[in-house]
Amino acid sequence: MNRSAPRPIPRPIPRHAVACFHLTALNPVTANTYWAFFQMMAATLRRVSPGAEIHLLTLDSCAVPEGLDCDLVFLRASARPLAESFDILMLEEAETWCAYADAGHLSGPTILIDADLIFQRDPFSLFDGGFDVGLTYTTEADLHPFNSGVILIDPGHAGVAEAYLEKIGELVAGYGPEQQSWYGDQMAISALLGDPDFSAADGVIDRQAGGVRYRLLPAQDWNHSPPLDANDQPVFQAAPEAGIVHFKGERKALMARYGAEVLGLEIAEDPAAPGGWSVVDLQRD
Repeated sequence: MNRSAPRPIPRPIPRHAVACFHLTALNPVTANTYWAFFQMMAATLRRVSPGAEIHLLTLDSCAVPEGLDCDLVFLRASARPLAESFDILMLEEAETWCAYADAGHLSGPTILIDADLIFQRDPFSLFDGGFDVGLTYTTEADLHPFNSGVILIDPGHAGVAEAYLEKIGELVAGYGPEQQSWYGDQMAISALLGDPDFSAADGVIDRQAGGVRYRLLPAQDWNHSPPLDANDQPVFQAAPEAGIVHFKGERKALMARYGAEVLGLEIAEDPAAPGGWSVVDLQRD
């Protein structure tokens, strides 16, 4: 009797996810604007990486609109009033990252992101098993070397990613009120790499520090921000070569226009939609 060898059981493909930390703004108009940003982000991720999950990371003190385009709403318990949470926004972010990891949600390639960005290429193509943490660096000496709006986490080496996020949380917790309110996360990220200077850097850089394998990517490729003019006003221009476009600071005013004119999203006020805005990807629907 011929016995064929047992067929190997296919290994499940690790789930891919973006995890967006966001607190609902106290001002209703601002809150709705940010939910529109979230919906634009989600629409562009669905386009370039249809199988990826979208996770919203927030506090149980925040109101989350029904029908939001996400696969998981992770609520971290908080005893603080929401207004106080905004005073220590970076600490809340770092602690929420840690809680998300501790809950077992780092089950595959994960990208920690801000809400005010859009995807133009599949970011999960960057995961090749060669790094634990991926960061985007800037060559502009007057800026923080890293922007925390895009952080790639590969949990393939057990415990490394969790320990990294824990260290960030510990550093931010030790900073003063000003840093806990703003930029503390980026300060901690930089500190763990010895506060490097990338003014003369170019291309992809692999580096190891503190038991973590880092992949450092040029921000212009994977965390691009539209330029500012001489008056620090954002300049509208397409950036088709960038995998991610980040509308940080004053650039947020351009995000809806970019989504509509460059990416072909249909964006309109709609009281029945999450946050009062509907975002439709005409290329997919």
